Parts: sequence; C-alpha cells; structure tokens
Amino acid sequence: MQTESNAARNIAAANMTDNEARADLRIRPGTVEDANDLAELFCITYGQTTHPCQSPDFIRNGIASNNELWFVAEADSSIEGSIGGCLCVARHSWNRTWETCYAIIHPRLRSSLSGLIYRLVRTGHENLRPEPWELGFYTPRTPAAHRVMSKTNAPVLVGHDGGPNLVDGLREYHMMAIHRPTVAGFSHVSPLNGPVGRSPFIQQHLYAPLALQPTPGAYPSVCFTGSPGAEKDSLFRYSHDQAASAITLSEYVGSGTTEWEICADLEAFAARDRTIAYMGAYILADKVELIRKMLETGFVITAYLPAWHLHRNSRYDCVMLVKRSFSKIPEKRGFDADIEALDRAYVQLAAEFCQPNNPSSARDLARRTPFAFQDAESII
Repeated sequence: MQTESNAARNIAAANMTDNEARADLRIRPGTVEDANDLAELFCITYGQTTHPCQSPDFIRNGIASNNELWFVAEADSSIEGSIGGCLCVARHSWNRTWETCYAIIHPRLRSSLSGLIYRLVRTGHENLRPEPWELGFYTPRTPAAHRVMSKTNAPVLVGHDGGPNLVDGLREYHMMAIHRPTVAGFSHVSPLNGPVGRSPFIQQHLYAPLALQPTPGAYPSVCFTGSPGAEKDSLFRYSHDQAASAITLSEYVGSGTTEWEICADLEAFAARDRTIAYMGAYILADKVELIRKMLETGFVITAYLPAWHLHRNSRYDCVMLVKRSFSKIPEKRGFDADIEALDRAYVQLAAEFCQPNNPSSARDLARRTPFAFQDAESII
C-alpha cells in the first residue's frame, strides 16, 4: 500500500483532472463510519438482492480488516445520504489476488457514471502496490463497467459465474475478467499437455492477450480451490447462500485418494439436498479425470481462469464448473454476445476433456447448450 501522503496526492489528482464527472463530487478514502451510508446506497441502487453490501456490518468488517480499500465519492445535498458512489479494492489472501469490486453509483448520478467510475477505479489502482505473484481481477455486471475497467491493465474476459446471484428475484450473470500481470517475477505454470494444450481458444484468446508465458510443470495435488467456505461436512468445505439456493465448493476434505473417488463423493454430497439450484467449483486444470466425470454428471464449464491458484509463489490454471437446476436463463445485462461466444468456446473445451476416453460423451457435449442438461430428471 502507498503512504498516506501519496494516497492523498493521487486522490487529489483524480478530483482535479477528470471533467467527465460532476464537479461537486470529491473522492476520499472510505472509513468504518461510512458503513451505514454505503449500505443504504447499495439498497437504493440494487433493490431486492442477495448482495452482501446491503449489510452495514459486512462493509464495516471489510474496512476494519485492512484487506479492503474503500473509496467514496461524496455528493451534494440533492442525493439521499452523503455518498454518491463508491469502489473497493480487496485483497484475497487465499490465492493472493486483488479484486476491483463493489463499484456503484447513485441512480441520480447515472448521467456521469462512466467518468465517476473511472475516477474511482483510477484512484483505487493508484493506491495499490501488487506483489510479483499477485493477480488482479473483477466481475462486471454490465458492459459499461467493463468498458471503464478496460481502460486499465488490459483486462480479458475469461467467462462468467453461471448465475448464482439474485437481483429483484431474477438471476443474473456476472462476468469474470482478469488483468494482465504488470509486475516482473510473475510465475505461471500451465498443463500444456492434454486438453489445455489442444485448445486454440486458451492459447490465443486468454494466454496471448494476458501476455502470459506459461511453463509446463507438475501441479499441486489438490483438486478444488476457492475462498475458505464458512460451512463444512465430512466431504467438502463450502459456502452456502441460502437466499439464492447456491453452493460454492472450496475444498475437498473427504478420504478419497483418486479423482474418481472424489467425484463419487461429490455426487453423494449433491444428492443430500436436491433443492439446491446452483453448485459451482474451481478445479485445477490438470485434474482431467475429475473434470471429465463432472462434465458427464451435468456440470458445464463457464470460465477458464489462467493463473488462478497460488502454490509456493507460482500460479496454476483452474476451470470453473457449474451445475444448475433452474431452467430460466439468467439475465445477461448486455453481455449477450460475450456470453454466447465464451459458452461456445467452453463447450468445445469440455469436448476436449471428454474425448480421450469417451468419444460419445465428447460428441454429446459438443451439441450441448449451456442449459440443455437442465431437464426435470437432471437436478442437483
């Protein structure tokens, strides 16, 4: 992190040089005293939603943890509350990433959304000093947010989350984008043999624009990765959003020693509650047998995340797999073309994972649309 004086200079520069946003807004660091106003801003903007920032305690705890840098745009008296916009840059210790997140503008200031968001993003990034092994990312809801973010650090869309979140009763996709690493010393290991090595999409549309130069090498033995879940049973650690009926797996804690045994435990875990609408997992990309078995049991690939898992200061690729029981396609919020292109690419990648041992499964997957598996008998 920068010193306080450097941060103050960067904030002052952002306030003085951007003419796109309203002149009566000034950007300053957020504090725990802002938690109530920030939560109110999220409630006003999002409506009925599962978004955690509608809780003042969630925001207050994040700021107090020193893992989150919040920046707020103070508005004039015509705006309810004292804050007209905000943004957070959060550091995630579990995989040493930094995320640009929680960017929001009051509805009355939407005419200056692009300029104000850019000011907030620029201020946040100028007050961050990434380590050589850190990776930056963000999860935009709208193309407007992605366009603003695209002005910084050359980000690349790598997929979407499959739609676990609810806004006003409707599920919506959040895209996933990774920034190009900018610090020397970034070590990236890729499973260049097998499905990843055979995928032109990964090589040309992910690695190349991110300027990644992976080296082949052995991967860690773990299969699952993710933010440590708050819940745990005899098989998995996971996060459970009850309001959205969504589970995200983060760690396997069972006794299985082979990928086939782990997949069998995953099926047993899923069978315990068939009312779950969404199950997601990040799997290390070298775990071909596990990924293949998950695909054959109804999961789909929604994202490929280069350098997502950190192990001993080197980074390893992951595949995001999602299984859904809801039949209505989530809202795309203007990302229709991006989602369709990525889904087509990942259907082909899924076929590559299945091809060596099961050509018929590979053909079925090549014909599968992202929601084709969701019939009445194919729920979690």
